[in-house]
Amino acid sequence: MSTTETYAPPAAPAEQRQRHTHYRPVRKTIWTVILYVLVALFVIITLLPIYWIVLSAFTPMSELFTVPLNYFPRHPSLINFQTVAQVVPLGQQFINSSLLALLSAFFSVLVCLLAAYAFARIRFPGSNALFLGILLSGYLPTIAMIIPLFQMFENLSLLDSIQGLVILLVSFLLPTSVWIMTSFVRQIPIELEEAAQIDGANFLTTLWHVVIPVLRPAIATLFLLNLVASWDEFFFPLIFSRSSASQTLTIGITQAAVNPQYQTVAWGNEAAMALIVIVPVFILTLVFQKQIVEGLMAGSLKG
Repeated sequence: MSTTETYAPPAAPAEQRQRHTHYRPVRKTIWTVILYVLVALFVIITLLPIYWIVLSAFTPMSELFTVPLNYFPRHPSLINFQTVAQVVPLGQQFINSSLLALLSAFFSVLVCLLAAYAFARIRFPGSNALFLGILLSGYLPTIAMIIPLFQMFENLSLLDSIQGLVILLVSFLLPTSVWIMTSFVRQIPIELEEAAQIDGANFLTTLWHVVIPVLRPAIATLFLLNLVASWDEFFFPLIFSRSSASQTLTIGITQAAVNPQYQTVAWGNEAAMALIVIVPVFILTLVFQKQIVEGLMAGSLKG
């Protein structure tokens, strides 16, 4: 028989165990307080600029830069909104922004759906290289491509038109959209499509009745994200729009800055115009926040 005995460390005294058990909830409480403080700071930093925009929009220009600063409007007024309505063609710009956002979101989702299905299901020589090239094209600096794009659109008579802006936005939304949609398509079991093909369904029938219903949350989420991105687009309308026929609400922010009554930028008008641009996006996000979250979570929960 072996005489080797296993060494057992001495048990901790009862007082030491009780002290350790007492410190554990204290540490947890401290970390919880730190977490809440960090979250509160993040919320304040995020919401403070929005609050300042709202405050400036409803504050007359004469009271906007008083010393000390007023963090609450003393005499709330709609004068900034009235001035903006006189300076900026809000109706036409709202229609242009709506058309640009809806058409860009629709065609970007349509094209990326077909491209994503091809990359996820069809293997052909150079498919991985082509997919990587499309993805990397989204990281090219926009400013480096403006001159050739402007010359090309001028030759094609697409300047100062909603059609031209839609083509531009769709092309720049596609790389990220294709990447996201491809990951969703790859998560669909191939057995579903094979079963439909055994039952006699062709490609379009399989795509419409099998693939698209499964991808509905992803399609809705991507449509809403591209809609918001197109609505907020400023650079392309600034360069490729020359008249109110194609100018959007984001261009109205620069137009609202001019006020002949003052020798400086009319910051109250700027804030009022910015609020007009922000409110539709805020309402849209608030209404469809559940669908957006579900669509974003679907890709991380399936596997």
